[in-house]
Amino acid sequence: MKVTILTKTSDELRLEIEGEGHTFCNLLQNALLEERGVKMAGYDMPHPLTLRSVVYLKVKKDADPSKVLERALKKITERSTEFLTKFRQATGSP
Repeated sequence: MKVTILTKTSDELRLEIEGEGHTFCNLLQNALLEERGVKMAGYDMPHPLTLRSVVYLKVKKDADPSKVLERALKKITERSTEFLTKFRQATGSP
C-alpha cells in the first residue's frame, strides 16, 4: 500500500491509495462518516483495472481532517481486534 497526499487544507484531505480497492476504501468511508465534524467522505477508483483509489474527506470548520482520519483508522483497528477476539472465542482458537 502506498499513500500519497493529493490535497491538504484546513478543511479538506484528498489521498491516493495504491494497492487498495473497494473493500478497504468502503470500510474507511463508513468509519469516516461516523465521525463528528465530517461534512463529506467518499472515494473514487479512477480506472477499474488499476488498484488505485482516491479518498476524499471534507470537514466542518472546527475539525482537523488529519485528526478525523486518524480517529477513523483507530476505530477500524479497534473493531478488527474486537472481531478477532470474538471469533477466536466462538471457534475455541487460541
